[in-house]
Amino acid sequence: MNIKFIRFGSLMTLYNGIYAIIYGILILIFSKLIITEYFRKNPIPWSLFTVNFQYPAKLYYSLILSHGFLLISLGIFIIYLSYFILKRKDKLAWLVLFSSGVISWASLFIIHVAIGSLIITILSFIGWVSFIIGMLIPIRYYLGKEYKVF
Repeated sequence: MNIKFIRFGSLMTLYNGIYAIIYGILILIFSKLIITEYFRKNPIPWSLFTVNFQYPAKLYYSLILSHGFLLISLGIFIIYLSYFILKRKDKLAWLVLFSSGVISWASLFIIHVAIGSLIITILSFIGWVSFIIGMLIPIRYYLGKEYKVF
């Protein structure tokens, strides 16, 4: 397999990690707006919910903040492993990145589809698809690569 394809796939996942960090920062910055969008379908608006149910409102807000911080940590993880794969073309690192990234991005997408937030669902879908494409480009190389025998 052409080494340019392997490099392109690793660069695509590296940019996906940068996208995850930016996505997490945007969630942290616009957390109040995201919560009010979630509560649009609710019979009680967010402003009344925070007054009447202070503790559950804090829980909702902390869930949004943890979502943002987890996206930032996922982005750092993806960047680190993608850079490692770029330098060493290691099969185990590729397998760890593939399994963790697919599960993380797919779960974010499924959760946002269930919640019904269109903007966040689209952003999660973009992250998931770009990650999958970046991982599928060099898949033949990594599946055919053998481990070293010690």
